[in-house]
Amino acid sequence: MKNKFKTYIIAAIILIFGIILGATLFTSESQNTSKPEEHSHELGDNSTWTCSMHPQIRKDEPGDCPICGMDLIPANQMEKTIDPDAIKMSKTARKLAQVETMIVGSKNNNPSLNLSGRLEINQDKTHSISANYEARIEKLYVSEEGEKIEKGQVIAELYAPDIQVLKSELDLAKRQADERLLKKVKQKIQNYGLTLEDIQNIENSKLKLRATKSGVITELKVEEGDNLKTDQILMSIADLSTLWAVLDIYESDLNKIEVGDKVEMTTKSNENISGKVTFISPILNDDSRSAKARVVIDNQNIGLKPGIFITATLKGSEQEKNEKLMVPKSAVLWTGKRSVVYKQLENENGVYFKMKIVEVGNSTSEYIEILSGLASGDEIVTHGAFSIDSEAQLSDKPSMMNPDKLQEKIDIKASDIEISNIEEVLSPYFEMKNNLVNDDFEKAKQSFEKLKQNLSVKNLKISLENNIENIEELRDEFQRISEIMIQLTRKTEDLPKIIYIQNCPMADNNSGADWLSYSEEIRNPYFGASMLKCGSVIDSIQ
Repeated sequence: MKNKFKTYIIAAIILIFGIILGATLFTSESQNTSKPEEHSHELGDNSTWTCSMHPQIRKDEPGDCPICGMDLIPANQMEKTIDPDAIKMSKTARKLAQVETMIVGSKNNNPSLNLSGRLEINQDKTHSISANYEARIEKLYVSEEGEKIEKGQVIAELYAPDIQVLKSELDLAKRQADERLLKKVKQKIQNYGLTLEDIQNIENSKLKLRATKSGVITELKVEEGDNLKTDQILMSIADLSTLWAVLDIYESDLNKIEVGDKVEMTTKSNENISGKVTFISPILNDDSRSAKARVVIDNQNIGLKPGIFITATLKGSEQEKNEKLMVPKSAVLWTGKRSVVYKQLENENGVYFKMKIVEVGNSTSEYIEILSGLASGDEIVTHGAFSIDSEAQLSDKPSMMNPDKLQEKIDIKASDIEISNIEEVLSPYFEMKNNLVNDDFEKAKQSFEKLKQNLSVKNLKISLENNIENIEELRDEFQRISEIMIQLTRKTEDLPKIIYIQNCPMADNNSGADWLSYSEEIRNPYFGASMLKCGSVIDSIQ
C-alpha cells in the first residue's frame, strides 16, 4: 500500500512537470512565430532597402544588389554611415596596415624655437692687405690682433727696390713729357695697388703702406723684418659695425624657419639684440645633424664681440605662418596632376577614411604645405595611406587611381545666397562655358581663374586644379565645376532667370556630363565645334 502511494506521487510530479514544460514550449514557439511578422511589419512599407556599396540602388523590399550581388540593407542603417565614398576599416585592419593619423594644425605652425649659437665676424665686411711686389718690412706700426686702424693710416714701412725703379720711370716720363710712357707707368702703379702720392713720397726705396679701409685687425700674419713675396697677405681687417649671429638649426626644426624670420637674441651678459634670418645653409652637418642659419645684427657702437655665445628665439611671421597647414610628406599621395590625402572620419559605427583632393605648396625635407582641400582640425592619415587607397580601389570607391569618382558637396542654405552673390559666380562660369564652346583655351582659362577667385571669396572651399596645360584638362575641370554649380543653383532662391541643365551623353568617356545654360539651345562645351549640338535639356531650375 505504501509503495502504491509513492507511485501516485511520482506520477503526479511527472504530470505537473509535463504541463509546465508544454506551456513553456508553446509560449516560446508562439512568440518566435510572431516575431518575424512583427519585424516584417516594422520594416513594412516604410522601409527602403539599399546597397552599402552602391547607395543609388533603392528597393521597396530586401534582395540582392543588381550591380554587385550583395545583400541589400535597410536604408536607415545606410544613413548612419558617414559618407558613401568613405572606406570603413576595422581596428585589426588598421593595425595590419600600420595606419597612423595626425590632426592638421595640431603642430605649431608659428614656431617659437629656442636656438643657440655665437657671434661671428661678418665675412662680407672683411678685407686683406697685401703687397703686390717683393719687399722687406723695415718697420711695422701695428703689433697685435684686435688693434683698430683707420683708413689711410700708415701700418708699415717697406723697403721696395722695385717701387723705387717705378718712381724713376715716373720722373723720367714727366721730364720728357712722354704721354705714352706716363700712361704706361700709371698703369703699373695701379696694378701694384698704389697711388701717385705713394710713389712720390718714396725715399731711399722706402715705401709707406697705408690701410685702404677702417676696421679691426683680425689676423696679423707678419712680423717686422720679414721678407715679403708678391701678393703675400700681411693682415686681415674686419669692419665690426655689423656681425653675424650664426645659429644651429637641427634637422627636425628646419621646416620651422625661413629666410626673413625675426630672431630675438640674448648674450650671456643679458644684452638683447634682434635681426632677421638672411641665409640658411643647404648643407647639413653629418655629425650634429644640423644646419647653420645666419642673422645680420647691428653693432655700430662695437659693444658686441665676435665669439660671444648667444641664445635665440625664433619669432617668425605670425600672420603668415598661422595661415599655413603643414603635413608630413608621407600623408600625400601623388597622382600626376592631383595630390590626395585620406581624411579620417568617425561615428558610432566605426572609423572611416575618405580621399580628399588637395593643392600643395612649398615643402621642406619632411613637410609639405597644404594650400586647399583641408582645414585645421582635420584628422588625416600620415602612414598607411597607400594601403587604404588599395582598399578603396578594390571597393570601387574614389581612389588615387580613380579620383573622378569623388563628388564634392556644398553644404549651404538657400538663405545664405543672395542674387548678387550667385551672379558673381554664375557670370565667370557662363563665360568659361562659352569660351569652351568656342574652343578658346586662353580665354576659358582666364574665366576659370576668375571663377576660382570668386568661389574663394564666397568661402566656398573647392579643390580645383591649378596647373592646367590644355583645353582637355580644362574641360575635365569644367565638368567638376558644373556639378558644383548645379548644386549651388538648386539651393538658390529667386534666380535672375531660368537656368537649364543640359547633358552630353558622350562626354567623360561616354559616361555623360552635365552643364548649365541660360538658353535651351544646345551648344556643347565638352566638344566645342566638333560636336557643337550634341546633347539635350534634362531639367531646368526656375
